[in-house]
Amino acid sequence: MKISQREARRLQKRVQELEYKLTKQRQSYASDWGADWVHLESLTLSDASFAKVNTARRLSHAVIVLPQGNNGIMLYASRLPYPTE
Repeated sequence: MKISQREARRLQKRVQELEYKLTKQRQSYASDWGADWVHLESLTLSDASFAKVNTARRLSHAVIVLPQGNNGIMLYASRLPYPTE
């Protein structure tokens, strides 16, 4: 399938606009979330648990820690929403 140069430029410009919008939104999320964070404690995770958290962060997911039972914690990953038009 061939497209004209004009159409290719239009699509390239649209992709750049969307990438810019996504970058700005991610920066906004980072500043919104990071501004109110309070460091409570540092934990040392097992290699497997650390790999799971690291993978979630590389995929731009927020990692949430919730208490579970007697002195346990549950780790959850939540995908940050993508920008809307």
